[in-house]
Parts: sequence; structure tokens; C-alpha cells
Amino acid sequence: MSTVVAALLALLAAAAPEAGQWTIHSGRGPDAVSRHVADLLPRAQSELESLLGLELRGPAAVVLCGSTDQFRRATPGVDHRHTLGVAYPARKVVYLNCEEIERRRFESLDITLRHELSHLIVGEVVRRGHRRVPLWFDEGVAVWNSGKIPCYDQRDFQRAVAAGRLAPLARLADRFPLDVVARGVAYEQSESFVRYLVREHGERVVRDILQAAARGTDFEAAVREATGADLAVLEERWLRAIRPWWPWASWIVNTFSLFSTMSVLALVAFYIYWRRRRRRYQEWEMEESFRGQEDSPWR
Repeated sequence: MSTVVAALLALLAAAAPEAGQWTIHSGRGPDAVSRHVADLLPRAQSELESLLGLELRGPAAVVLCGSTDQFRRATPGVDHRHTLGVAYPARKVVYLNCEEIERRRFESLDITLRHELSHLIVGEVVRRGHRRVPLWFDEGVAVWNSGKIPCYDQRDFQRAVAAGRLAPLARLADRFPLDVVARGVAYEQSESFVRYLVREHGERVVRDILQAAARGTDFEAAVREATGADLAVLEERWLRAIRPWWPWASWIVNTFSLFSTMSVLALVAFYIYWRRRRRRYQEWEMEESFRGQEDSPWR
């Protein structure tokens, strides 16, 4: 644990309400956010443990950072541009940026807390089976079971799908891109693939994969055991399933605004109309030419 984090926890320890196995550290005292977190934690933990098939063991903590600056100092080395919370599964600690969360709808606290709690529970795979699941699966499961906060533009993902520019899942196994747009696409495609697995094999598929990995099974072998197919085959099937029927039309719709898209479609329609009218005029000219030849005397 870094010196900054240790000092922060020591500073907040005086006001640390208990919620079962959880300790909630809040420098602002028992305000509305800390009370909501204390009420939500037991229910969210129970739901996620049932869904994921793993039990979070031992004491855990939530640190409610009252300011964005405090949050950034407590979570060094993290891209904070679209981050409301950070989980450290090895330490079983979650940090929440309360200043930023309060600027949004209150539901964002529920979504963020469930998302980070999911990471702690999935972290049980490492503690039990000494196996680490790929980052894309960890993040995809967290978004799938918690919901989305509209930080990223989903049209970026749709444009990447239409253009065939999605990164292979293997490239997202250890880290996501730093670029904001590419990072958002990585989150979207991770969730999309997890949702595809659930749609094709049922909710239990996520639980089966995690439980197999927690027993020490290699991740790809765990996927094969749960689905009956290799990960590479599933990835290809998923790409075919999400690929639009008309890629160019999908790209236009997701690249331009509604007004711009209507303008482009209007130009396309006018071009088609003009081509058809031109062809029709040529046919009329040919018909007139034939009539003129038929009326002429033989020579």
C-alpha cells in the first residue's frame, strides 16, 4: 500500500461505519452518500455473488473521496478522465469519487458501486485458483451486471463495428487503450461479447467460466468447458452476429448527425433519380430515332 493511501485510510479511520464485512471510510461523516452505500452494499454483494457464483471472503472497505483531487491522490496511475470509481481486488478496497458522482444522477452511485464490487468478487478467481481472467472479460462482466454510465459515446463502438476496426480480444487481455475513444470502444466491445455469451448460452455461462477459473483451470479451457467451443470460434461468431447488414449505411448514420445523414441520403436519392431520368430520356430519344427510320422510304 502506498504512503499516500495509508495516510488517507488512517485519516478517515475515525469515521468508519460498519456494513457487515465492510468498513466505509468517509471524511465527510455519515452523509447521504455514506448512508446509501451502507444500505446498498449488502444487497448488491448478495446479488452479485449469486450471479457470479463466487463469494467475497474476508473484510473489505469502501473509501468515499470527498473531492476529485483526493480521489486522484488516492488512486495514482489511473486514467481519471471517465473514472468514477477504482477497485483494488488484491486489497479488497473500492475508492469512489463522490464529488463527480454527485454531479450526475444519483443512480450513477449504484451503478459505479456494483461495477467496482464486481471487480472485487471476480478477484476471488486469483485468490483461489491463482488464475487471472482477461481484462476484457473482467470489465465486460462488470458492465453487464451493473449497467452503463453514459461516459462514452456508444456510436464510437458502432462506427468501429461498421468499419471493421475492432481490436482482437487478445489485445485487450492485459490493458485497454489510453485514447479516450479507443478506450470507450474497448469497454463496449467487452460488454458486447459477454452479452453474446449470455444470449447464446444463458446467464449461467459467466458463473461457469469464473468457477472453473477459480478451480485453477486456464481461462480459454474454462470457456471451452462452459460453452463447448473455443474462444477464437466464439469471437468469430460474435463478430458475424454484430456486423451490420449494410455497413456503409451504418457508418454514415453513426458518423454524421441526423441532419447531415438526411442531407447525404437526399443527395444519394437525387443522384439515383437523376440517373433514372437520364436513362429514360435516352430511351425516348432512341424510340424517336426508330420511329423516324420506320417512316422513311426504302432506298
